[in-house]
Amino acid sequence: MIRASARCTTAVVAGLLWLTPPLASAANLQEGFTAATRLDAELRSIAARREAALARAARADSLLPGAPVAALAYRSDQLSGNRGLREYEGELDVPVWLPGEARALRQAAEAAVTSLDAQGARRRLLLAGEVRTAYWNWAMADAARAAAQQRVTLARSLERDTARQVRGGNMPQTEALLALADLREAEASLQTAELDRRAAAIAFRTLTGTMPSAGPPESPAPGRVATDPRIGAAQAAIGAAQREERLVAARDRANPEIGVQLRYERDAFEQPWGTRVLLRMAIPFQNPPLQRERLAEARAAMSAGVAELHSAERTVASAADAARATRETAEAVMVTAQARHDAVRRQAALAEAALRAGQLPLIELVRVRGQLADADAALRRARVNAARSVSVLNQAQGVLPE
Repeated sequence: MIRASARCTTAVVAGLLWLTPPLASAANLQEGFTAATRLDAELRSIAARREAALARAARADSLLPGAPVAALAYRSDQLSGNRGLREYEGELDVPVWLPGEARALRQAAEAAVTSLDAQGARRRLLLAGEVRTAYWNWAMADAARAAAQQRVTLARSLERDTARQVRGGNMPQTEALLALADLREAEASLQTAELDRRAAAIAFRTLTGTMPSAGPPESPAPGRVATDPRIGAAQAAIGAAQREERLVAARDRANPEIGVQLRYERDAFEQPWGTRVLLRMAIPFQNPPLQRERLAEARAAMSAGVAELHSAERTVASAADAARATRETAEAVMVTAQARHDAVRRQAALAEAALRAGQLPLIELVRVRGQLADADAALRRARVNAARSVSVLNQAQGVLPE
């Protein structure tokens, strides 16, 4: 019993380990985008609908628009006199294509495949924008954490030096408390930065299934793509709507049917059996109100595609102009932030020398160190914003992070 229980426990543990998902691996921007495309539900839906459109195109090559229908019947007078009436009947009805229907169906299906491919390209670009946003939010939080860590390192070094000076009798206790307070403030800022960085990493992992890691920034694309996926998707949607309208026009009624009926019968016991063959053709009539409704729906889809195309053209043009302006500003801000950081760093070096020479109170050095920490954080943010601006420009030009 004990051995069986142990084996059962081992099996349960093994099953739980097998069901536990592996830890998310680290990925940079390009790797995160690739991972996100594998997880995206909309891309999977588009792929499934594409398979359905291909199947629809294949149906246009079939001989019949639908499956034949077989019917069997039996009739007798056994319950009403039983004079020997017997009748066996079999019927086969075959639908036939309307004029131009097969061709219109094939063209509509091919246009739908093209539209779905364009939708997939647009979705990949939109997904790239989401991944870029999540990645650079993490990169900004990571830069803030690095700046906070640098401030803690400097504050801890100052606190140790001050404590040593106090123990040697060269500084009053108030200076040690000042340095300790500055260290605790820096540590609190680091904890907040760590929390922000962790939240940004979780947001990136939710989108891509991987944890973010530092990687090479994107390079500026030489130019925008030939056809922006957002514009291409709208154009393809218009083409698909036009083809669908032609299909609706061709399907102005139900499919005609050709039927063959075979009947084997007799009227009474003394009558011989006879065979009858019946050829039948069913020609349905139009339903004008229904046809107008279907045509209106098809034209509404085309009108929506035209409106979407105009909107996409305006959005793409505006986004590209805004992205170029953002990149120029980000590069200028980075140059200014670097100059400020260099000036404050030299000021901090002079303040440290003056403190060692006894010419400057500790509170002044703490103030200058605070300015240096602010300048360091601003420089790190400016560098991230400059790298982010390249991604924003590539996104506006329809370029994927690959």
